[in-house]
Amino acid sequence: MNWRQHYFKGKKVWVQVDDKGDVVVENGRVPMKYQNDDDAKVYRASPGNVSSRPASEIDTRKSSDKGTKRSLDPITNPEDWGQLYESRTVPDDLCSVPEPDEGIVEIHTDGACSGNPGPCGYGVVIRDGFHYLEVSQFIGRGTNNIAELTAIKVALERVDDRSRPVRLYTDSSYCIGVLTKGWKAKANRSLILSIRELIEDFDDLQLIKVKGHAGDPLNERADFMATSSIERR
Repeated sequence: MNWRQHYFKGKKVWVQVDDKGDVVVENGRVPMKYQNDDDAKVYRASPGNVSSRPASEIDTRKSSDKGTKRSLDPITNPEDWGQLYESRTVPDDLCSVPEPDEGIVEIHTDGACSGNPGPCGYGVVIRDGFHYLEVSQFIGRGTNNIAELTAIKVALERVDDRSRPVRLYTDSSYCIGVLTKGWKAKANRSLILSIRELIEDFDDLQLIKVKGHAGDPLNERADFMATSSIERR
């Protein structure tokens, strides 16, 4: 088993890598330990929280021709977005999850970012009775908050009948705060304003906070979709 130094939320760690030196991802998680010892406990981290460099070194990228700092907002750089992934097949691990209440459009969203800022993507799961849809996409360089907001925006745009009751679940307190609680937004203002305008189109929409990585299968699926989008870039 090979281990290489990386960074997890700003802390120096060691992660498992394959023979090519690429980070190993098992069931959507990266094997990680805080000490490079054979007896050290191995943890499982989200790929979006693992980076080969500290965040201070990857805040910006310089353009090759002019040497100016490039925007970290992937919304303004759609050419950086990756291929859209969609599936209407219910994954095996969700087959036993009860369908949402009749008439309710249920949405689970999550965003992932490797390095924060760094490569990021979103994951969305939408359920309407027995109908199922999951969507994910790599959206370029940005922050975790941008990825979380983009997931919500993409999900809401997928709802055709906005007169129906919609329940959107996110593990981002930030998103709920800036979108529904009047928190002042110092960053991502254009993205936040566009989502607020979108929210006004709905007759019965609730954004509901869930605890991330706490075993909720639908939240875990959205997280898996988001992290997978980064791996596919």
